[in-house]
Amino acid sequence: MNFNKVKTIRLSQILLCGLFIFLFVGCSSDDTTSDSEDEQDISDDDPIIDDEPSDLEERYVFGENLVIEHSWDTDGCDSPPCSTNQDNLNAVFENTLPNDPYFYMDDDEIELNLVCQLEKGRRVEFKQTTEGPLTSYSKMEFEGVYYSIPDGGMTIAQVHNRGGNSNKPFFRLELHSDKLETVIRKDPEVSSSQTSFIKMDFPFVNNGNYTLFPLKVTLEKNNGFVSVKVMQDDIVIVDEDFQADTTTDWANDTGIANGFYLKAGLYNAATTHTENLTLGYTTFMFETDDTN
Repeated sequence: MNFNKVKTIRLSQILLCGLFIFLFVGCSSDDTTSDSEDEQDISDDDPIIDDEPSDLEERYVFGENLVIEHSWDTDGCDSPPCSTNQDNLNAVFENTLPNDPYFYMDDDEIELNLVCQLEKGRRVEFKQTTEGPLTSYSKMEFEGVYYSIPDGGMTIAQVHNRGGNSNKPFFRLELHSDKLETVIRKDPEVSSSQTSFIKMDFPFVNNGNYTLFPLKVTLEKNNGFVSVKVMQDDIVIVDEDFQADTTTDWANDTGIANGFYLKAGLYNAATTHTENLTLGYTTFMFETDDTN
């Protein structure tokens, strides 16, 4: 066969193959573009489903070893309060938001509210159900706005005790209209009129408004100490560590020395316990290594 003729035939074949490939790729590209556009159209038309979980369970971490304790239902009492109830906090945000007179969530979900009812409210507090020595770890960290303070002040955080014959708090953090006060009880087994208290006052910086700026509180027991830190508007008001007196039953009585636990909320310090108190927590974190 003539060489030029063969060359012409092969060139024609190459051109035809190239044309075929070009047309095939172009069609495929159009199909891909069309599919992408269809997918985009479907995506744009479909409603957006928000599967993001609420941040409530991130802002309020209670765990299994915490309950809410309240004196509320006291009808018929000659000398209120007459009853104290405890409610479990497990999965408290799972189905519906808290909506009790003493414990409810704002509609905007900014604050989780605790309330002491007028003439019936001695306390409403988050309370640790487990207990342990001051050497074991338990911690409450929270931010709250305190909307009312009785003339005698009120307790907003405690390191309490269930051991031995002691039902008395070792440590209290009291909130007054112009200051915070830390209170250490020296002896756990005698009456308040017989024991002594170590008290320290911490005035608000520049007369800071306790209802305008939340108080950020960290209360912890660990390594033999009770540690408390309080901040308001990024200013540290309290930053102290306390240790039990080794000459007292806080340290010497085995049952008492292993019975410490944490509480925080509102404890009405008025003589008749009849003040109407309200607290709005914006965050609350609790964790512990205590298992007893």
